[in-house]
Amino acid sequence: MRCLAIIAVLAACGSPEAARQADTALPATAPRRDVRIPRAPGANAPSLVAIEHPTANTELSEGAMLSDVDSCATCHPDVSAQWSSSAHSFASFGNPIYRFNVEMARDSLGKEASQHCGGCHDMPLMVDGLMTSASPVSAADLRAHSGVTCRLCHAVQSTTYDGNGSYVWNATPLDAPSLDDPSSIARHKKQVTTKVDTELCVGCHRGFLSPDMQMPVHLTGIDEPGAWRNSAYTGNGLAQIDKVEKKNCLDCHMERVASTPDELGAKQGTVASHRFVGGHTWMASMRGDTEQLRLARAKLEGAASIDVAGARVVTNGKPGAWHLPADGAPIVAGTRLELDVVLRNLLVGHRFPGGVLDIQDTWIEVELTDRNGKRIAGNGLDHATKADDTDSHVLRTLVVDDDGHVLEHHEMAKFRTQVTTKTLAAREAQAVRYTFTVPARVAEPVTVTARLRHRSRTLAMQEATCKASRTAEGAEFLSGAKGARDVTLDPCAPQPITLIAQTRIELGRGARTNTDRPAWQRMYEHGMALVQMVVTRVEDARPVLDAALAAAPDDRARAMVNAQLGWLAAKQGRIADAIANIARARELLPATPAPAVFDAVLADAYVRANRWTDALAPARACTERAPKNANAWSLYARVLVAVGDHEAALAAATSGLDLAPRDPDLLRSQATALAALKDPQARAAHTAYTRFRAPDEAATLRIRCAQGSARCWRDRNPVQTLELSQLH
Repeated sequence: MRCLAIIAVLAACGSPEAARQADTALPATAPRRDVRIPRAPGANAPSLVAIEHPTANTELSEGAMLSDVDSCATCHPDVSAQWSSSAHSFASFGNPIYRFNVEMARDSLGKEASQHCGGCHDMPLMVDGLMTSASPVSAADLRAHSGVTCRLCHAVQSTTYDGNGSYVWNATPLDAPSLDDPSSIARHKKQVTTKVDTELCVGCHRGFLSPDMQMPVHLTGIDEPGAWRNSAYTGNGLAQIDKVEKKNCLDCHMERVASTPDELGAKQGTVASHRFVGGHTWMASMRGDTEQLRLARAKLEGAASIDVAGARVVTNGKPGAWHLPADGAPIVAGTRLELDVVLRNLLVGHRFPGGVLDIQDTWIEVELTDRNGKRIAGNGLDHATKADDTDSHVLRTLVVDDDGHVLEHHEMAKFRTQVTTKTLAAREAQAVRYTFTVPARVAEPVTVTARLRHRSRTLAMQEATCKASRTAEGAEFLSGAKGARDVTLDPCAPQPITLIAQTRIELGRGARTNTDRPAWQRMYEHGMALVQMVVTRVEDARPVLDAALAAAPDDRARAMVNAQLGWLAAKQGRIADAIANIARARELLPATPAPAVFDAVLADAYVRANRWTDALAPARACTERAPKNANAWSLYARVLVAVGDHEAALAAATSGLDLAPRDPDLLRSQATALAALKDPQARAAHTAYTRFRAPDEAATLRIRCAQGSARCWRDRNPVQTLELSQLH
């Protein structure tokens, strides 16, 4: 039995030997069913990088070859200059932020485990064995200052959806073209042309922590490709009726820009920008790159919206009716006033803010002033200068250690579970409620200003990075960056703060109405946000959505609101109402194909009521209308398991696992189906599910965190209510 258990574990890790032994365990007449077992790391563990090494000897090591950008710049000066400003070019030890984190991981988990980072950040070091060497990484080594280079991306042969560096890189040296030889140029173009286009990004922008790193848990980390693939930007959204232009990673982060005559890679006078502009304003500012900073801020501005969407008076603890939108809501001295501030991710095709979510720093400021400009109340106004975000609403993820303490410095070795996340999925809305007691005397109208501000990293993270840079070793790397890249880095200088969005409304007598956005849309987004909060305040969303429906200007708008009313009814267990809402939405928007949200609402309503047979058709329709949405396949597989169609459940689960190879719900459905079918691969599938499921102690750690931290307690609550401090 012990030998069989070992075989099962190996098979769960994707070992070829395990696969061979599993094959021999199958009866000769048994069909070999298609199963997805997440593959294990190979020679570059714990990263999933695979390298195709050339057979011929080369003068340069593979790492030195990767670091050679100057040769490429000879023919591609524009692209090289753009790359030199990008975060990709500062991905390795020369970046003080990254160096602080990777050295912490190396100290805690060991140098071999740090190849988890190296597969994406440090390939010039990793391919030459320097990530695992007994000697420390040298601050004077160009390979430590090269990051993600031309020869890395342009020699990637294939990628998978696994993440953690799940790509195959061909280490064959590039042939320098002879510019007067068309055949030489053609060979060079064929060699450097990217083989996978949009999917090039998935190998490194999806990440997870696992026992392969000597950690006791598996945790999903960044997942920009997965979030994008599940969104309206690929036509696979399930949450709402949406109309956005389809876009991929390259459309947003590699826009075409004008080129100079010297750029030989130009097409019709433009090149795909290799600045890879995103939200990393700190990295641009610490090296004084004003143009990269300008572009990053331009990318951030308007990416999300903010609105003061609703207001209501609370008298003797009893809330009155919503004033929708909030403009002109009455000011009653001595009463409590509740204001709902609504955020929406408008333009970002993945979570906003993105990247490493536990050290993001995007927050809301709310300020109330009277007719004379006197400040009355506010919240979040001092967040720009203090590290503690207990009193402010911050868009970040809280991650805790073994004791339930929130980790502030991206200390991966201590990660045990996520407590909550307040970041926004693509096109998602979120509501935060603010409350205060109206003073006895106030000069009306009162102006409410709400702002959404962004800083790349928290002040706590910057303080730790700054401290590390002032050590002897840190100073050596700053000096090394000056020598290798001719840049001066100052991680201790204040980070730039970007105003993403701002709105103003007026309350009380004499108030003017804000006409920046249509009233129905403001109410629709408010209601959509409140639908996410029905856990405890079940009736808040309905009057808001009813008001939005009454104000909706056309059939499409009315269908959009009805879809959200359908979600609300489904969550409240009102199945007949959910069906009726979706039927009305279909009548209003008889498009072919119908939006996937219609079937998603119905499937959700039936599943909540354990009406699995009724859920079957809409769940299947979700996969047909959103075939790249892993959540749709997860739902369908779960329904098929419940109705006992295990062959179909296995097919649905494997379709989902093709998109999200370590999704625990999909792995569970796969294992359950195989067990029901008495397939010999069931053991390996169950072992894979056990390996990649949520940590057993997650619930306990969340409770412990809430008991010991006011911020943790507040952020765990889906209904956020923050007090506006009185200002004088």
